[in-house]
Amino acid sequence: MTSHSISKRTAYLSTGGLGLLLSACYLAMASQLPFGEMDAPGAGLFPVLVGGILGFASMATIWEGWKAAHTLGIDIPVGQDRLRLFQLIALLALYFTTMPWLGYSLSSWVFATLLMRLLSTLPLLRCAAYAALMTGVIYVCFIYFLKVPMPTFALTF
Repeated sequence: MTSHSISKRTAYLSTGGLGLLLSACYLAMASQLPFGEMDAPGAGLFPVLVGGILGFASMATIWEGWKAAHTLGIDIPVGQDRLRLFQLIALLALYFTTMPWLGYSLSSWVFATLLMRLLSTLPLLRCAAYAALMTGVIYVCFIYFLKVPMPTFALTF
């Protein structure tokens, strides 16, 4: 199997720039949630922290890329690995676009099931069971303990 490569500098600068863009969008959306008070934090606190950490990590990635030598390269997957990478990207895009309509629970369960099936050799039924367990645990942690509102099923015809 042959591989292609791109400059490490280009890869890091591109990834850091994309991360900064995502961080800015995430922070803009998070700013619409209530922050609450010091003794009772609201639903907006956690997303703002995540957006800030993503922004900081993106800046560090850009800095690392800026310092990288032009001669260093990063291998890009080819063949079956590249196909799996594109399937993963498509799956992520599908997940984020369907969540507002299908809600957190259903879209996350489908996403986790398909992701496990894509990245492993587990049978589909086992992937579905593990996905249901993971979705339930995350749901309980975020909805009941952290009081973060998640999208609900809102499919209308």
